[in-house]
Parts: sequence; C-alpha cells; structure tokens
Amino acid sequence: MSTIDLKFENNGQLAHLTINNRQRQNAITIAMWQEFSELLPQVISAKALLITGSGANFCAGADINELKTLYGDQKKTAVFHNSMQTALNDIRNLAIPTIAHIKGNCYGAAVAIAMACDLRFAETNAKFSIPPAKLGLLYPQADLQQLVQLIGTATAKQLLFTGEVITAETTAKINLINTVQDIDITSKIIAKIINNSPRSIAAIKQMIDGRLDDPDAAFEQAFQSSDFAEGLAAFAAKRDPNFGNK
Repeated sequence: MSTIDLKFENNGQLAHLTINNRQRQNAITIAMWQEFSELLPQVISAKALLITGSGANFCAGADINELKTLYGDQKKTAVFHNSMQTALNDIRNLAIPTIAHIKGNCYGAAVAIAMACDLRFAETNAKFSIPPAKLGLLYPQADLQQLVQLIGTATAKQLLFTGEVITAETTAKINLINTVQDIDITSKIIAKIINNSPRSIAAIKQMIDGRLDDPDAAFEQAFQSSDFAEGLAAFAAKRDPNFGNK
C-alpha cells in the first residue's frame, strides 16, 4: 500500500518523512498527496524536517497509472491538482527548516517536492528530470516560478523543453540542489541546524521568504529573547547552547 511514513528521531527533534511506494519507484498518488497534508501538521513539534524516498529512489513523480485516469475527467484532474499544490504549499509554509535528501530517480513532481524544501542534497547516483512536455502536459505555475528562481529562465526552459535527464553533479552546478553528498553529511548539517535557536531559524526563514510582517521589529526583539540570553551564557561558558523547545 502506498504511504507516506512519518517518524521522529533525535528525541523528537527531527521529523523524518519517507515516500514509500517502492513498487512504483515511490511514485505519488492523489491519496499520497493528501496524506502529506494530513501528516505535515504533526512535524511542527520538531526542529527540522527531512524528506527522503524509500529504497533506491527518491520519487518517480506523479503515478503514471493514475495520470492515465485523468484524461477526459476534469473533476478528477482538479482534485489531483489541488491535492498536489496543497501538499507542496504545506511543505513551503512550514516554520521549521525542511531538507530533501535525494538518491536515485527524482522526476517531475518529485523535483517540485525537493524545490518546496529549504535545502536540497543529492547522492552521486541521483538523476533529475522534469518531463511533462513528453506527455503533452504542463508544470504547475508555482513550481515553474520556483524553478526559474533557482536556476534561471534559460536553464529552466532547457530542462522543460527537452525533458532531459541530468546528473546530481549537473544539478548542483545549475543550483537546483545545494551539494552532492552522502546521507551522513546531510545528517551532520541537520544536527547543526537542530543545535541552533529554533526561534532565530524560524524568523530568518520567514525573512528570506518574504513572509515576516515587520523584520526590523523582529530583529530588535531578538535581543530581548531568552534564546539570546542562553546564547550569551553558552558563549561565556564555552559550551554548546541549550535552546530547548521553540
């Protein structure tokens, strides 16, 4: 049965979502998109979210067998579109840092999942493609805009016009992912994130994404926060800070 698995690691500090549909290379159905949205509210208790794929692949994108059933059915197509975009927006709007670690195939909608995350890392065997033009389809507008923002207009057009498969190394060069690395390196980066102030990170994320109403006020208020007091105390004592919960 196709599922999105959720578990908590590091004493609940890391939420780990795994796309689990191995028989279909973790292709995502409408039900799985909806499951994403049902599970994501639970991860806010953690300090970071990691998204991976089960087995050898990250995700093959939308399930082609289900896509076949959308032909001629506008109502079902609308449900598919809404379910997918709701899940992607839910990932984008999470207050905590989100990290995608990619191995194997990352195609179509899977690239949209990765782009919805704050950080993207891929292993050397990862392969990326955005192939809707091969099926006579389009890519959602929000995902197109995010793609262009990350890699530029000309490169985005090349990937979408050709539907070509590119390597992890190429994907890093065009800035679609941060770096090519193994999961142990990603885990070390996540550990650094978790050890820092969750309040600071949440506000910084909102500032970068343009979603903080008054960033100047937030900057000044941070100097009055308990996290700043703990940060100062840890610095003076030459120890790691203990910021605790958000």
